[in-house]
Amino acid sequence: MNPQITRRTLLTVAGALGITGGLAACGRGGTGTGAGGSTSGGTSGGSAAAIRFTWWGPTFYQEFTQEMVDLFMAANTEIGVASEPAEWSGYWDRLATQVAANDEPDVINMDGKYLAEYGGRGVLADLEQLPIDLSNVAAADLDSGRLDGTLYALSTGQNAWVVLANPQLFESAGLEIPDDKTWTWDDAAELAAAFPEALPDVVGLTNGGSYADLTIWARQNGEDLWNDEGMAVSADVLAQWFQWLLDLQTSGGTLGASASQEDSTLSLEQQAFATGRTAMSWAWTNQLGNYREASGVEDVVMLRPPSLAGEATENGLFGKASMFWSISARSEAPEAAAALVDFLVNDESANAIQLLNRGVPSNPDMVATMQDKLTETDVYVADFIAEVLTEISSTPAVQPTGSSTAQDVFTRYLTEVRFGNMTAADAAAGTIEEVNAAVASA
Repeated sequence: MNPQITRRTLLTVAGALGITGGLAACGRGGTGTGAGGSTSGGTSGGSAAAIRFTWWGPTFYQEFTQEMVDLFMAANTEIGVASEPAEWSGYWDRLATQVAANDEPDVINMDGKYLAEYGGRGVLADLEQLPIDLSNVAAADLDSGRLDGTLYALSTGQNAWVVLANPQLFESAGLEIPDDKTWTWDDAAELAAAFPEALPDVVGLTNGGSYADLTIWARQNGEDLWNDEGMAVSADVLAQWFQWLLDLQTSGGTLGASASQEDSTLSLEQQAFATGRTAMSWAWTNQLGNYREASGVEDVVMLRPPSLAGEATENGLFGKASMFWSISARSEAPEAAAALVDFLVNDESANAIQLLNRGVPSNPDMVATMQDKLTETDVYVADFIAEVLTEISSTPAVQPTGSSTAQDVFTRYLTEVRFGNMTAADAAAGTIEEVNAAVASA
């Protein structure tokens, strides 16, 4: 999914925030009924406070989230909630328009790539100044929602970027699944290249080339992907990443340039890993169940990323918030909004509805209460996340304002490298220059 806020819309938002960005959490007449925008669900009549709640997701997400909202209103009859769900593709353009019109909802589903866009421009409230119980939320999850020390977003749950492996294809190829605590990038490249030699219609590893494995690569090299001014990763380290991906292609260990480009546009069910055309694939941990179901392979396993040193504690892995809950700094009912966020994160009955659909809950107590409702895959994911998070020593820097479309830039330059139109070094220089220019002009 690659949403884009248009440049025109962002400039409109920036202009609006230049006037209103410093407003405190009051002043828009938000009691009584929900304000503005199309709604589903609804508010309870005659409520003491009415708030608006927006989130993204397909129909399934909209349905179970509305169940959570209904449960909240039943338990908090003095608060009405007007629901404003949307599909991901149109969510961010709508939110940008609402913010520019000083009409954003009270509770906002936030994503890491937009945290600086909104938190840094005064749109989001400091959640530590509101009545939300954060005592049971994992420290790393809290840090992932901070910008310059202020908690603007509360993680819904954790994901990690891992390598999925299909045991059936390993067995057919006569190869062993690697020890993910000790394997290196050289090991991964050698293993991937061995698959087409054993199984002519199968490659070893696909789906690399995202900001997630680039972040891991940078962290292993003692760098980070971002800083306040743009890209923190050096041109040399970025060029090495481009070159590793090109070398993997040249060896036959991954799909060719055209096939890789096509695979990236397909639905999960149609991609190479799901259809048995690759033995390993990069993926988020919360996608495991979908890949198991789509491939028909119930024992697909998750592997930690390979590392330079062959050490799990040095593989650069990081816990990523699946998504966040934020509150408008201009909400007229901040305490009611805080009550809803607290309920979404800390209420047992709400989490029994959501389960792991928004990642492994940031409140570990919630995981314990839902054990009898989790599938075998869910338990595997929760246990895996709990184990690997103990190996993580730091949280990556937040993407700066203006970098929300950076993944498109990474993909475009990587495609040029894969097709032989550009060297890895030139692609690295061009990527950094373009992304930093976007950040500077934001």
